[in-house]
Amino acid sequence: MRWRGEGGTQETKRELAYRLALCWNLAEGWPTEDFEKGILRSVEDALVQFLDLVGRRSAEVPADIRMLADRLCCLLEERDANYDLTEYRPHDCAACLAQPALSSG
Repeated sequence: MRWRGEGGTQETKRELAYRLALCWNLAEGWPTEDFEKGILRSVEDALVQFLDLVGRRSAEVPADIRMLADRLCCLLEERDANYDLTEYRPHDCAACLAQPALSSG
């Protein structure tokens, strides 16, 4: 984990504090252990598998379920279009690129 609240401009600090508060509020109700286990990644993987299955069996799937699957696909596409992988590293600000990647080991 990395948080450097002591550096940067007031505007940068305000943006980081806002992002932290937003993440905190989005995570409300989820146990920390679930995040550590990667439960949200597992949910997303299952969703992608489900949407693939619906797409392959579209003739068998009721129209209302196909419509919901289409909506979910559009939402994932919108999310992915805004996901910043500059230099193949996830980040959301130019300063993040200057920092070394955190190792998992």
